[in-house]
Amino acid sequence: MLDLTKINKRNIENKNNNSTIGTVAVISSRSHVSAGVMTQIRVNGCHDIIQVNKFFNDIIDDKELTSSEYLIVDIEDFNDVDAIQQKIKYLFPAATKKIFIGDVDSITFSNEMKRIGAVYLHLDSQITLLGVTLKNFETDVTSVSYTQRISILGCKGGSGTSFVAYQFFKSICGLSHLPVLLVQGHTGTPDLDLISDTALQHDGVISYIDANRGMKIATDEEQWQFDSDEYKNYNIVVFDHNVTTQVRDKLAYIVPGSDFIFIVVTRELSSVRNARLIIDELERTTTTSDNQKKNSKNIIILNENHHSRPNELNKEDIENYLGKKIDIVHPYIKDVKKTDNKSELYFFTAKMLGKNMKGEKPDGNKKGLSLFSIFNKKKNN
Repeated sequence: MLDLTKINKRNIENKNNNSTIGTVAVISSRSHVSAGVMTQIRVNGCHDIIQVNKFFNDIIDDKELTSSEYLIVDIEDFNDVDAIQQKIKYLFPAATKKIFIGDVDSITFSNEMKRIGAVYLHLDSQITLLGVTLKNFETDVTSVSYTQRISILGCKGGSGTSFVAYQFFKSICGLSHLPVLLVQGHTGTPDLDLISDTALQHDGVISYIDANRGMKIATDEEQWQFDSDEYKNYNIVVFDHNVTTQVRDKLAYIVPGSDFIFIVVTRELSSVRNARLIIDELERTTTTSDNQKKNSKNIIILNENHHSRPNELNKEDIENYLGKKIDIVHPYIKDVKKTDNKSELYFFTAKMLGKNMKGEKPDGNKKGLSLFSIFNKKKNN
């Protein structure tokens, strides 16, 4: 059995007084592990420690983690790498440096953790490397970006895409403390400042709402940039683009630059027609050389951008024309400053972030919408 007392005594004898480490959060439901890890952290020069007495997979609220530079996460005998990756994306702030420790003694598991860019130390045999790993994190660990880039595409001017993008952004902010950025593209009217009732610069500079959230109106020069260095500190970057017939060829930039794509359609025939063209193009670009379809990363949103009118296309008509089920119906909201925390978009966002919401009505008619598969980041082939 692991004897942290002996290990920590040995580390204290080799203490380096000149070493300094930033704020560290220790996440573990095992008190003896937390105590031993925190002692090692202190002898390596850090006295600013946040202790989270929970099993990492049970954590829902991420507020305690936002101020930490390092996270040391005890996964015990948990070995589901995909679930760990989901937590990295939607629980742990993107800029934090993450070290996982646990009881799984497997070279295969360790290699799988390396594949997703995670550092893993086996408690019994490698815990003495914790101090060195903390000190040398920048030089020894391969940087992997977990920023999730979500493009919200409007199919017609005036369809309310920017409003949907802002509501999605607000839902993320209300449900999580993760760093998130909303970027309004230059393909439509630069009116995010009016929609959000927030003073924003029009020169591409990020306006910070608080330490973790920001908004910006992109310039024409940075229109199709999805990998800017300033995005790397955000877990989620939401891009708002109006993809009309004039700019549909820009899908060649949007598809590889986006991890997921939301298509916003209204009940107008011109909007539905353009949405079908976009869907066809997306399916063409996501077909492999052997004509196999990759897992869909596309979400269809029907935005009710006005009160109901006679002779409008109904939901079934739209789905038949698109050849796709509508995943989210976003209701008409007269007061744009309010967030509807009972809307399908809000519940969708909660699922994406791994939140359990009360009052959600299961919809047995929705098929093909698997959030776990949708929000697994695309792998480069």
